Amino acid sequence: MGTFFCFATFAHMNIHFVLVEPAVPENVGAAARAIKTMGFDSLRLINPCDFLEGKAKWLAHASGEVLNNAGVFTSLAQALSDVDFVIATSAKTRSVRGDHHPAEMLPELLRQKALGIHSAAIVFGREESGLTNAEIGLCHITTYIPMATVYPSLNLGQAVMLYAYLLSKLNFQNKNPNSESSVSKPKFKAMLEQAEDFLKDTKISRNPNIYKRIFERLSLLGDNDINLLMSVLSAIDEK
Repeated sequence: MGTFFCFATFAHMNIHFVLVEPAVPENVGAAARAIKTMGFDSLRLINPCDFLEGKAKWLAHASGEVLNNAGVFTSLAQALSDVDFVIATSAKTRSVRGDHHPAEMLPELLRQKALGIHSAAIVFGREESGLTNAEIGLCHITTYIPMATVYPSLNLGQAVMLYAYLLSKLNFQNKNPNSESSVSKPKFKAMLEQAEDFLKDTKISRNPNIYKRIFERLSLLGDNDINLLMSVLSAIDEK
């Protein structure tokens, strides 16, 4: 029962599943089916294949509305323009990110951020090559699915299903679009902007490696720590 009541806390958050340049229609259909069966409905596609043709619809099976309503974009940046918190998926570690987090930590991380963000996106890369370093650089954290063997790897539809299953436990979809939190500025974004302003024109801002690392760690903060950090930064500014 405790978990059930916990669901109401996350009623305002939207979860988007983003596929970057999917090349196989069946994978898009399988992703749509995974999203629907786990209680989600937002699919965003960047330069996709023909995902409305027969093979994709056959794999989607009773999830046609997810395919039909999928947002289509020409760049990842465009698809993420209205998203507060962005999670990359990658099967291998990248130098562009210092940490590589297991997917199992996402439910707890988003639970801790429930009052500070209005929307989140899970970004999946190309079937053959995944996400580029530049695309991962647009995300706040990078995650992976632990596997017993490197090969054979999971295909795109399977990966989407696993992430959707993990996040379905939080039941974010029962949202109230008229709530105050849906129109106010997300606290998480406000914290990042305040930190950027605080570090502006400092030695840290001129060191891209340290600067990016700081904001990666800030992205892991929960609501309580975000409030604390914003209070500290405000107090320093006042002084």
